[in-house]
Amino acid sequence: MISSLLLLSFALPQESVPTPVETTIDRVTLYDGQALVERAVLLNPTEPGEMWLSLSPLPLGLDSSSFQTKIEMGEAKVLSVEAHTVTGTALDNTRRDELRAELASLQKENRNLDSTRVAIETEKSMLAAMIQAVANGEKPDGFLVDLGEVGKMASALDRRLAQYEMDADALSLKIKAIESKLGGGGRQLRRYKEGRIRVWIERPGEVLLRASYLIGGASWRPNYTVRVSPDLTGVTVGLVAHLVQKTGEDWENAEILLSTSTPSIGLDPPSLPIRVFRLPLPRLASKSPATPSAKFEAGTAFDEEGVSASLGIGGGAGGKYGSRTGRILAAPEVQVQDLGLTALFQLPERKTLPSDGEPYRFRIREVPLDVRPERYVVPTLSSQAFLRARVQLTGDVPLLPGTAKIFLGPDYLGESQFPVLRPGDFTTIHLGVDPNLSVQWETVLDERDNPGLLSSTATISRVYRAILKLSSNAPGEIEVVMEEAIPLSRTSALSITPSELRPAPIRDEEASRLQKEKGVFRWKVSMAPGQGQNIYWGYDLEFDEDLNPILAEE
Repeated sequence: MISSLLLLSFALPQESVPTPVETTIDRVTLYDGQALVERAVLLNPTEPGEMWLSLSPLPLGLDSSSFQTKIEMGEAKVLSVEAHTVTGTALDNTRRDELRAELASLQKENRNLDSTRVAIETEKSMLAAMIQAVANGEKPDGFLVDLGEVGKMASALDRRLAQYEMDADALSLKIKAIESKLGGGGRQLRRYKEGRIRVWIERPGEVLLRASYLIGGASWRPNYTVRVSPDLTGVTVGLVAHLVQKTGEDWENAEILLSTSTPSIGLDPPSLPIRVFRLPLPRLASKSPATPSAKFEAGTAFDEEGVSASLGIGGGAGGKYGSRTGRILAAPEVQVQDLGLTALFQLPERKTLPSDGEPYRFRIREVPLDVRPERYVVPTLSSQAFLRARVQLTGDVPLLPGTAKIFLGPDYLGESQFPVLRPGDFTTIHLGVDPNLSVQWETVLDERDNPGLLSSTATISRVYRAILKLSSNAPGEIEVVMEEAIPLSRTSALSITPSELRPAPIRDEEASRLQKEKGVFRWKVSMAPGQGQNIYWGYDLEFDEDLNPILAEE
């Protein structure tokens, strides 16, 4: 750090204006929407007394009230600090020529790096062609390695390409920083802030002074690269920070800290609605008062805004729910919020980040996770089986919510939401659709028993069956989790009893909570290639014969 600072050695003058001190940015801590910028200056006074220093140019947008200094080394005291706006010029001719020469060198390096990228992509294309040929039953001349070795070769190329991307990003940062400094030729007048500091030197010797200020126009957010092994036995999460700053100053060769401020057609499967039976609302007359004989409107439910909806279930796979095939719900946008996490990430090396408002990526670390693969089905909502991995964070560093790019082997699947995870927490990573598992459902019972002579109670009985079939081409035995909803009752006038639950659903704590709160039952079965599995669920609805219950969603 000391080598990057300006070393001042002089006797203490009785100045009428502050002595300019040309400093560089030493450390930046990013929060959500702002940054704490720290500048360091090493002084070497030869006698005690007062020094009046000027730090400029500082960005116009800094919070003047946040400008402060402290003595980190040496026998001195800060007497006063202030920041105000001034007008001045930018670069001198010598410095401008130096920057142009440096820019030319970096542009040459960038051209050489592009050649590396082309070579890597060519190798990947050749390898993909050989893999496809083997998959088609062909064996190209000279192709003597097995598919396991081919997989290792593909992974090595992926790592080389990832390293290229990091190198290219770093080089782009340097080029843009110089271009930003050369903008306008360095001769234009501009407004900026000046920091003024009065320091009392108690004893001659080295004094390390650090000035800091808050400034808006900077932020960071986590993104993730989730790589799942083709056999679903391992998951690695790469944490990548996306940094953006347009503060008005370039951060050159600075230590960057990321504070855990709080902060897609996705791959997520559909979510079962809460199904309830309720009594219909009375029909309201538009201009005349309701009569005592006003009847209930059958088959219509109303939400809180008075919007009507007619819903039902039945009729087998061709009914209203049976027509919903292949629907994947989009995950909501990730919201920035204070999660109360105290982790602080430090980028592994000093970085240069220009003030251009563009996002730049920096890899922070890779986090291995424990994984348990499974298939998830909701027959009444989708005829597809969703592949997912249940994972647990085993490290000691929390992960913040962000967008995750999901890879299954070498294949890119898409994006999904990654939640906040503390060490020991579980989450589910959705991996799209598994074509090896077919899903169907049908209604096997739908009847109404009217009351007898001595009773006024009517009963509606419904039973459904899910038909699961695993292809004989599947790589091995799988675990399938199925969820289906049995309607809840929102009134004591309607009694609902689950029936025909075969095989028995899961009875753990989470499953019991889902049953109570949402009426959702969960099954878990194992299936071997070529095997089929039937799962039944149903209910009996009892009500007074004068009532006309309707099925709705909420």
